Amino acid sequence: MASFRGHLYGGVVVSAAAGLGVDHLEWARPDQILVLFVLGVVGGLLPDIDADNSTPLRAMFTLLGVGAAFLVSFAMVDDIAPGALVLLWGAVFLLVRFGLFEVFCRFTVHRGVWHSWLAMAFVSLATANAAHHLTGVSVWESWLAAGFVALGYLIHLGLDEIAGVDLLNHRVKRSFGTALKPFSTTSPAASMTMFLGTLVLIYSAPTIVPVVTAIKALPPDWMPFSS
Repeated sequence: MASFRGHLYGGVVVSAAAGLGVDHLEWARPDQILVLFVLGVVGGLLPDIDADNSTPLRAMFTLLGVGAAFLVSFAMVDDIAPGALVLLWGAVFLLVRFGLFEVFCRFTVHRGVWHSWLAMAFVSLATANAAHHLTGVSVWESWLAAGFVALGYLIHLGLDEIAGVDLLNHRVKRSFGTALKPFSTTSPAASMTMFLGTLVLIYSAPTIVPVVTAIKALPPDWMPFSS
């Protein structure tokens, strides 16, 4: 499979190109394009969260641990003494960073359900829902965010699949076909759970009408480098 650096560079290049396209079409402001670029890069790293020793996985649970610790601490700040509050912060962080981390690793398999089109749809829809319902951004901005995450995710899967072909030695590696797949047949329970979650996210997602309208209104010369 492609290396972490390869996925990072791939996400950067493709997200930058997509950002130029969005700017060319005037679909977002410059400050929004920067956020979209970051989301595309993050999306390019997300499929490796099922690798127990992956950098994205450790970073994700570290951030989750910090966020959860602050949320719980802020909720209890008026009820307990400062010393106890510090201990509570540390306990919540350790529980999430190491406790939930171990649970996640135990129930996930690398190149399983997270390396699939189904996972790409799930993560993208989750992004659209979170952006619209939790942060309150517009429907259009929510789908732009979801699109950049999906693009980065797809690039990651594609790079892993390409890495499964050894052109120099004219052979196909055993890993070929395990990255870019509709769903995971080796983890049927996980695939079914993610499928049901995807259906829920489709039901709760913001309307896609603005996206369809924008695509229909694309000018003939919409490509950034077209003449």
